[in-house]
Amino acid sequence: MKLGIILALALTTASASFGQVSQAKEAAPDTLITLQRGACEARCAVYRLVIFADGTVIYEGRYNVRQTGVIKSLISQATLNKLIDELETGGFFQLGNNYGYGSTQGCESVNSDGGPAAILSVSNQGRSKTVLHNHRCAGAVPDRLTQMEDDVDRAAGAAKWIK
Repeated sequence: MKLGIILALALTTASASFGQVSQAKEAAPDTLITLQRGACEARCAVYRLVIFADGTVIYEGRYNVRQTGVIKSLISQATLNKLIDELETGGFFQLGNNYGYGSTQGCESVNSDGGPAAILSVSNQGRSKTVLHNHRCAGAVPDRLTQMEDDVDRAAGAAKWIK
């Protein structure tokens, strides 16, 4: 009898905790991540990605991409949370607003070839920031920004649409 009660309690506890463990924490409801990649002197991919708090991804391919037009996709809350963590730990909200447009401030050097343009915007937990990035701007901080842009592409699964 005691063994049956213990087993029933153990199963109830396990099933309750399983339900809690299997669900990833939801992103803040105001979470919105936008990455727009622009043209360059070479044949750079021109597209926009928007990632919403529920994991919905909207891709709009324009030029020099595998798929043009609008595509809707979905990423997991775990993937979205990991991306938000990467942006936070990378210091996105502490970056300047502009790297390589109209000024070389923040650039250790400026490459002569016309690098692609990127605009990364992040809203999360009441904070919002947009950073303009001309990839001609080189240095430690612009390289970190490039990594964050690439993290957004990776999280959204953009490679299947752009390459």
